[in-house]
Amino acid sequence: MSNPKIVLTANFDESNSHHEYLLSIMQRAGMDVIDCQNNSLSEINNAIQQADCSVHILSRDYGKTIEGDNSTSFAKYQFNEARKKLQANPDTFKMFIWYPPDVLAAEKEQLQEEFINEIRNSITKNIVFTTIGSHIQLVDDIRSMISSEEKATFDIKEAEVFLVFNQLDEAEADEIIDMLSDIVDVSKLNIIQDSDLDYSEYCSQQISKSKLAVVYFKETSDWALPFTQQVWKKVGGASSHTPILLIGDEDPEENLNKKFTAPKIISLIISGDLIPLEIKVQYDKVIESKS
Repeated sequence: MSNPKIVLTANFDESNSHHEYLLSIMQRAGMDVIDCQNNSLSEINNAIQQADCSVHILSRDYGKTIEGDNSTSFAKYQFNEARKKLQANPDTFKMFIWYPPDVLAAEKEQLQEEFINEIRNSITKNIVFTTIGSHIQLVDDIRSMISSEEKATFDIKEAEVFLVFNQLDEAEADEIIDMLSDIVDVSKLNIIQDSDLDYSEYCSQQISKSKLAVVYFKETSDWALPFTQQVWKKVGGASSHTPILLIGDEDPEENLNKKFTAPKIISLIISGDLIPLEIKVQYDKVIESKS
């Protein structure tokens, strides 16, 4: 399968550093980029029609307007044309809007402020609006967004608590599950090294069917934190409907500083004896919040 084509639309700030740097990173990442840095409407339309995804960098300035329409800048024209394609191809085309932090903080022209507000109010499925600061992370997010790999479908059942653990902590995790199973319905996932299973996708599907997701660790903190970050991002981060409890045993001592702070994440390090009780407490809080 050929690489998806990405049109990088024009950026009209006096300083064009964001556009050039982002283009360079995307090209080094092997992306098939159409650099749309021109004022020809026909070339803009052709580039967008060729593309599978459009990337728009918001500027401080409204920029040059198209001939015969002083109220529509070339950036706005590009956005509108991309949105038309998205409306015609809602399952295949995607749009990525980047509002760089330095532009967000800067004073902007009135027309540009209005344009940005219009974009904010028109976010729909397959339009991502981000203020991320890192060009590299932005490119990684774009890559994830346009990935066309077919996802595996797992045999998922609804559960009250979904508990994930590493194989190295299996014995302790099984004890926790034994204690919990008497009072709540627990689905478990044992992460086994060198397995071909797509664990992050499995977790994403199971979390959507669970009231509370739990990532437990004792000897495997180096695995648990990045895995939780990966899964949290995959299930929608702050927009996820299911909270994730990242809970570690305070023994060994080096676990005491192993926490991950983010919306919809509860991160705790406590005595191993209290972990089953704490999971039940957090589950009850979830149920109470939804009642």
